[in-house]
Amino acid sequence: MQTVTVHAQQKWENNCLTRKTEATLINELNVLGQEGWEVVTVMYYKDLKGAMAWTAFIKRPASGEAPKHASQAAPAVFQPLGAQAKSAPPAQGFDLSDEDFKMAEE
Repeated sequence: MQTVTVHAQQKWENNCLTRKTEATLINELNVLGQEGWEVVTVMYYKDLKGAMAWTAFIKRPASGEAPKHASQAAPAVFQPLGAQAKSAPPAQGFDLSDEDFKMAEE
């Protein structure tokens, strides 16, 4: 007879950070890395006003506390996700008009 062990799935806390310069973004990511945040991906794009911006999507293991809204859970260096998403170019298949990403209906 074999024994099967089931492990709980890892839960993650996610956020993003948008900055105008690469150096500023890297400095803040280094500080956040010491707090357990890990970079998932980084984008460099032209926002709706025509200015170039860097956005890093980051994650860290959830602390096990009740989920909070992104603007309450994020460190002071973050802007609420909705404020960044409105200036970011829309990704195909996603609705970025709300504070959270949602799959757009096709």
